Amino acid sequence: MKTHVIMTLKQIIGNNVLTFIVCFSIISCNTVKKNRKFNYFNGSEFYNYPLNVSGSFFGDVKYYGINELSKGSSVLDFYKFCNKDLLVYGKTTEIPFYELFLFLKKKKFKLSKKKLDVTTKMLVNDTISNLVLYEKTDGIQSFYVLIKSIGKHKSNSSILQDAKSIINSMEFNIVKKNALSYMDIFNSYKNEDNHLFIMNKFDNAPIDKDEKNEWTKFQLLTTVLSFDTEYYRYKELIKKFENKRRSYFNDLLSSQKANLLESNQIEDSIVHKIAEISKNHKVLMLNEMHWKPEHRVLAYRLLKPLREKGYKYLAIEALEKGQDSLINSRKFPIKTSGYYTREPFFNNLIKEACSLGFEIIGYDDFDSTNREEVQAENLKYIIDKDSSAKIFVYAGIDHILEKADNVSNKRMAELFKEKTGLDPLTIDQVEIVSDVSKELLFFESKEFAGVEKVNCNVDYFLINNIKPSFSEFFDVTKFTINDPILKEIEGQEVLVSFYETKKYVKYNSRSIPIISRIKKVVDFKITLEIPKGNFFLTIKDKDNNELLLKDINVN
Repeated sequence: MKTHVIMTLKQIIGNNVLTFIVCFSIISCNTVKKNRKFNYFNGSEFYNYPLNVSGSFFGDVKYYGINELSKGSSVLDFYKFCNKDLLVYGKTTEIPFYELFLFLKKKKFKLSKKKLDVTTKMLVNDTISNLVLYEKTDGIQSFYVLIKSIGKHKSNSSILQDAKSIINSMEFNIVKKNALSYMDIFNSYKNEDNHLFIMNKFDNAPIDKDEKNEWTKFQLLTTVLSFDTEYYRYKELIKKFENKRRSYFNDLLSSQKANLLESNQIEDSIVHKIAEISKNHKVLMLNEMHWKPEHRVLAYRLLKPLREKGYKYLAIEALEKGQDSLINSRKFPIKTSGYYTREPFFNNLIKEACSLGFEIIGYDDFDSTNREEVQAENLKYIIDKDSSAKIFVYAGIDHILEKADNVSNKRMAELFKEKTGLDPLTIDQVEIVSDVSKELLFFESKEFAGVEKVNCNVDYFLINNIKPSFSEFFDVTKFTINDPILKEIEGQEVLVSFYETKKYVKYNSRSIPIISRIKKVVDFKITLEIPKGNFFLTIKDKDNNELLLKDINVN
């Protein structure tokens, strides 16, 4: 049944001098509400494939779950009236500050097969409430862009310009657009703290499930979920990825020779053995797989004995350019320090290094044409500046290989060796995985010489079966969250994050949670192990709605 909806601005934003009648002619339909979970952003580009629409926003817009509207939106009444048609809600993080709403109204049935002209017009320019409303329609469906300034402004010039740019970019057909990729999703949400929300975006993405796409999804999703090694999805992904390789090395290590090597090792002494070997080197290079926090736990354990052996620089590949000096000043990383360093175990690695007196060095340049060359040059610079320097280099995967198959494939370690004449001690904890019972096993690489599927161009291999635990760093205790909001989400998964109160007050959205967990609400409560202290607790759902924000004290 055809419905005619008439609203005035008095209904939308209260009693204002200007009254403008907006008349929507639609057939009621929940298509938009049902499909807004498929909103995706590639930088400033917006897509919704099921709805077949796209457009462009500005880079400083932060997007929120629809439930966030109930927490202070100045046009809440308008939203309540048009809930089923609201597609996007966001706020700018830079001047001009405003709330942004994108509505889409679709007719259920096309009344004409004739191609209709697309028209765009401004419906409202309210200079008292600083609100503008634009419409773009093809007669079958209509976009509405509503922008409401946050705070009072002398004119609407800025929001008029932005609203016009956004409405003009909106398209009713995205066939001509490039296909969405998992890398687009990762890049769009890499600054988002809610890993549950990002996982949901990956899982619902309208992307073909071919081998290449699935491999990309695995790498990115595993990295996203590595902040919570207890989460079942993370464990499943790692198990699937390593299954064949673990089986191969399990068979290899079951040989008599390997068993003798294993039996001759005292697990607790391996860290000290590495430190002893390192004292005859100026540079120790240890690698990591970026989605395996246990590698960071080992690096953490090495810090104190290495410091005692004279190592005073911790060179980290994962830092953004220029962030090392800021970390050395504040003694801990924040969100802008780097992507991988936000993971709690990496965060604690850096904090421990600072407390022990290491100087943190960022040596990578992600934008360079030859990363390996630049990394080697930046490490050489430390030696040139400080001839007594001893450097602990914490690198990614293959950067520590000391020999390449050809000149064009030389890695950082080999180039560093050529440029400085120094032979780094290289330890690989990525290459070999196994289900051996011991937490750590340490081998000279020559023990695997000639073994298929093993790159022996390092000094040592280390099998790392550490189970990451926050008890490694903190005095932890069981803590139960009981709040009335949990009754409304019984049985649902939520993201629970704890921020150190002092740091959160100072750095807010740039803070790194000391611990985050994806937990299911059971019996209206959530129980987990956390450190003792004063924290700011946040709970978010898979749609990125903030369900709970509160200060807590854990004794």
